Amino acid sequence: MPLTNRPRHWGGGYGRDMNTDTNPPQRPSDAGSRTDFWEGVHDAKDVDGVSWWQSVPGLSLGLVDSTHLAAEEAIIDVGAGWSTLTDHLLDRGFHDLTAIDLSATALQSVRDRLGDAGADVVLEVADVLDLRPRRRFALWHDRAVYHFLTEPDEREDYFASLERSLRPGGWLVVATFGPDGPATCSGLPIVRYTHEELAAQFPGYQEVDRSGEDHITPWGTTQQFTALLLRRPARASGSGAQG
Repeated sequence: MPLTNRPRHWGGGYGRDMNTDTNPPQRPSDAGSRTDFWEGVHDAKDVDGVSWWQSVPGLSLGLVDSTHLAAEEAIIDVGAGWSTLTDHLLDRGFHDLTAIDLSATALQSVRDRLGDAGADVVLEVADVLDLRPRRRFALWHDRAVYHFLTEPDEREDYFASLERSLRPGGWLVVATFGPDGPATCSGLPIVRYTHEELAAQFPGYQEVDRSGEDHITPWGTTQQFTALLLRRPARASGSGAQG
């Protein structure tokens, strides 16, 4: 069913602006404060005024390409913000695409940018820590949401959302700041991961490929990323994320 020009709502969630701040804000700890925080980030900045911005998400696209998914398979991008991943997936022939973020402002910008070509792309304001979709997806993509989850209960909630959303045998693309990456993002603390540490967060999932990059921000600084392609077992494991 074609989507209207305004994003629909599933709840709040984490977004993905990675700009640092010399006056760190109070860390948002519930759905309402997370929504307010990330809506404020996207409302106050230009698209290329955030450190995570990249016109071509090459790291993510490379891992998605490694899955050899058919064009009709369903893909969800969590914490999408202003990401152009959806644009590039449309160019590759994918058409069953969903992007979620807590920021309606960011998603409306994506809607405007996609225009008629993205009329069937689903954009939802949603809480990745309490995601209860009405369907399952073949691939879950996350660039720089997971590293904001500094508390074990947040990681458990994320894993539960993942398990509810990703079909058995589905693919997980996840990228975080690497061990030499920044220690904060948008003034918030983050958790940096090696490939081994990140893979351990998803027990029962098979590591298929690993990658990474030194992302160059719009103002020329470098952010190290760790990235993995994992596959969910064909049967549910029933275990949770590692604390």
